[in-house]
Amino acid sequence: MEIESLPLEAFIEILIRADGITVGKCRRVCKKWKETIDDNDHIWEKICFKEVECSSFIAKKKSGKDCKWYHIYKNLSMWKKITLFETAPRKYYTFSLHDKNHALDIDYSVLPLKDTRGIVLYDMSTLKHIPVGVPEKNCFKIANNDHATVMLLKSCILLQRTVENDSYMAEAFFKADNFVLYGTELYFFNNRDVFVCDLTMKNLESKLMHHCDYDIKEIQYYKSNLSIFTDCGKIVTVSKDRTVTQKSMNYPPEWIKQIKYVRSVNDRNFVCYSRNLFKIESDKNQHLYLDFPPITALFFYGEFVLIGTRAGEILLYRLSSQKFASKPIFEKLAQLPDEKYAVHLDVCERKTGPVIVVATFFEILLFEIDFFPHEKDLKTTFPNHKLLMYKRLLRLRDRLKLGAPAIKSVV
Repeated sequence: MEIESLPLEAFIEILIRADGITVGKCRRVCKKWKETIDDNDHIWEKICFKEVECSSFIAKKKSGKDCKWYHIYKNLSMWKKITLFETAPRKYYTFSLHDKNHALDIDYSVLPLKDTRGIVLYDMSTLKHIPVGVPEKNCFKIANNDHATVMLLKSCILLQRTVENDSYMAEAFFKADNFVLYGTELYFFNNRDVFVCDLTMKNLESKLMHHCDYDIKEIQYYKSNLSIFTDCGKIVTVSKDRTVTQKSMNYPPEWIKQIKYVRSVNDRNFVCYSRNLFKIESDKNQHLYLDFPPITALFFYGEFVLIGTRAGEILLYRLSSQKFASKPIFEKLAQLPDEKYAVHLDVCERKTGPVIVVATFFEILLFEIDFFPHEKDLKTTFPNHKLLMYKRLLRLRDRLKLGAPAIKSVV
């Protein structure tokens, strides 16, 4: 049979089994092949997870629908050449107060910043201000997707859901210490209890998923498994069918009290770090211990790590570059001016390339890296998925102005 006579499903299956470079060449065979490949972003999703699984997961969560899988694959492939591109910082935002907790994590292409007015929001696809200020100074995290917007406040989380039927409950409060939003499910923990809330249900109610024997430091959800990182060096994994497994992090016992932060994708890919030490573990690189000058900020990107130092450097460390019994190789991406140093690092992929967000005590600096400048989009209208999110943020703002109701029971 001629390849042109193959059913579309069979042709797509062949492409999925190839590598990204091969599929890129196939786009240039003819107009029909190009249209087939460009109209089926699922092909690039499969290739991304096959070649750079963890980085793809993080990149898509950060960029939301603003980046197709095709653009994410192109960007992640170009990170190996990032030091060849200009990385001059651009001052983006100046804060009114001196603080190290100004910037919150980027999620769904939204950058939340804490200032005297409360939370101000910026669209990472356009780098423009979103005209929806949230009057809440004690906000520590905001997450968005097509189904809901969730805010972590001082003693609870506020959930705002997008619903087609107005008779459904559209919002809820739960007492919680932290949360993770994944698809149509919200996972959160309060003390040592972990709960799940199904966003497809008419009433937004939580169910106890697991009681942990140790204090919880971090949770992450990935591929139907919830990973719970505890402050005593244990990782507890809860599967979709509620099967519970437990393992110890492989680092010296004296590190346990010193490790302050955890950044993870799942129980096999994570970074634990504090001021002078960190441990990286991944599917390909196990039990990697490094001694390093004072770390002021860190961003874990699955296949590599961005590190901010007290000397004002922004360093890139590739996990694949580490060789047994040899010193680690760090590439210097940038040097911050005027003796400033990063207290928060984040990355968001765009069609043109990544934007590295660096927060200091006083301001936000941006490093815009144009891998593909021809991809610049001149449109100024917001897509439908962004409009839904903005409407939820407006409702959150109005709710916080009125004052939060009594916290909903978590069981």
